[in-house]
Amino acid sequence: MILIIGATIGIIGVKLVDRYQAPKQTVSVIGTGEIDAETDQATINIQIKTTSTTYEKAQEENKKNVNSLKLELTKLGIPESRIATSSYSSPIIRNMPSVDYPEGSGGKMMPSFRPDTTPTIITNLTLTLDPIKNIEKIYDVVSKNVSAQIENTYYSLKNRKIWESKAKEEALKDIRSQIESIAKINHLKVGKLLTLEDTNNPRPYPIPMKALNGRTADIDYAQSDSSAQEITQEKSDNIYYSEQSVKITSSYTATYELY
Repeated sequence: MILIIGATIGIIGVKLVDRYQAPKQTVSVIGTGEIDAETDQATINIQIKTTSTTYEKAQEENKKNVNSLKLELTKLGIPESRIATSSYSSPIIRNMPSVDYPEGSGGKMMPSFRPDTTPTIITNLTLTLDPIKNIEKIYDVVSKNVSAQIENTYYSLKNRKIWESKAKEEALKDIRSQIESIAKINHLKVGKLLTLEDTNNPRPYPIPMKALNGRTADIDYAQSDSSAQEITQEKSDNIYYSEQSVKITSSYTATYELY
């Protein structure tokens, strides 16, 4: 009986201590990570334009130019399956001068203009390079073809998720560094991680500050500007870029206990 009574008193005492204990101190910070990722894929759009006296001749010459360029590209090791083609005709209208004798001119020649349509065939080639290699040679081959020109080139990342994971690691390191700095300044220790939220999506995120003993936390944030700022990141589903290196950024908000 004495043991049972003692254990009961001990349990009640612990509960009473927990009830009247001051709320635990918490702090939230935003950590960011940034990685320079080298693009490993490219999409090149090439236009081949052929103009002739008749539509049939323009079509025939354009086909020869396309086949010639595709042959040169396959010699560089590009599979035909990675070369997509699309063709269309585009008549070019020019104003050609002609001689006319309008009424009332007294037989005087007056220049006039009539439209002259020249048939043009345009073929677009789309090259998908994975990985990026021989791209300089591709530019060289296209530049030597008088009827072809590169319209644009898009660079992209094949393994984007891997780079995003690395950026996340950097963001978590940044968070830990901030938390440890704040704890040291205020002579506290870092407790357990309470929440971790991905803040990469562009939206306002309020930094929670819980009251300590009925008052606002007096933790010094002067050493951690990023914890007092709202971090947003523009995110797009478009994976193409116009440069050969891409900055992958990550942003996370973490709330820790301090004691």
